[in-house]
Amino acid sequence: MKTAVVLVNLGGPDKLENVQPFLFNLFSDPDIFKLPFGEKGQEIFARLISKYRAPKSARLYEQIGGRSPLHPNTLDQAAALQKKLREVDDFQVHVAQRYWHPLIPEVIEKLSHETFDKIVLLPLFPQYSNTTTLSVINEWVRHGDGLIAPVIIQRFHQHPKYIEACKDRIIEKLDQDSRKPHLLFSAHSIPQSRIKQGDPYQVEIEETVELILEEFHGYGHSLCYQSKVGPTKWLEPNIKDELKELKHRGIKNLLVCPVGFVSEHLETLHELDIKYRQVAEDLGFSQFIRVNTVQAHPLFIDCLKELILENCQ
Repeated sequence: MKTAVVLVNLGGPDKLENVQPFLFNLFSDPDIFKLPFGEKGQEIFARLISKYRAPKSARLYEQIGGRSPLHPNTLDQAAALQKKLREVDDFQVHVAQRYWHPLIPEVIEKLSHETFDKIVLLPLFPQYSNTTTLSVINEWVRHGDGLIAPVIIQRFHQHPKYIEACKDRIIEKLDQDSRKPHLLFSAHSIPQSRIKQGDPYQVEIEETVELILEEFHGYGHSLCYQSKVGPTKWLEPNIKDELKELKHRGIKNLLVCPVGFVSEHLETLHELDIKYRQVAEDLGFSQFIRVNTVQAHPLFIDCLKELILENCQ
């Protein structure tokens, strides 16, 4: 069996001059920003907002090295996964990104020059959301007519090895300090209107957190959300408000767990490590340690391998 596996993540700009076109692709996605003005209106909105936000976003990327690390992280995951899968059969693991190169249509074009018995589409979002997983699926459907229909893995938020990898990342940081910190789980927010329309994201985030906490009896914990965009109501509490509440409760030591992120990117390296670390310091917290994302943790790679083999049977 010759099988192509396509790992997909959001993507990010690979240099500062690509911040604006990356943002244009992001804001052009109706699965995230649904406008009532049709395709032309979406394009106008995307051009205006990406031009407005690009200078500020570029300054943020400049502070983390001038580029997003998300694509290199995903390439590392793909290499580790392909090594594991080739112990079993003829697998080729490819990387696609939703909003920057290699874009999904580019990877589809590449696959069209070979013949595969199966194609597995694996969005790297543990928890399903219409704003992420469905967006990837819709983009594949728009461009993938010439290929065999893929096997689609839509979620893995409860997979035992994903959960164990998350636990292990927390334990790595606990070993650095003898004090018992409050575990502050932070997830990317989405509009509350999406949840009211049936998006399961919030429930699945909470299920992931509950499974991780089975390892940490006696630890204080809470869940908050980050990365809100625009004036509408998004999932709450937002991380800034939660930090204020925890300080009011007398908590001094924090271990911040970016649940749902499987790679490092702007939301972890800048928003958590720089922006909200400074907020925590200004509020007077004694400790603000951030847990690493799972990245190419062996347990996470085993999780992906098992998901693919189970779905290829």
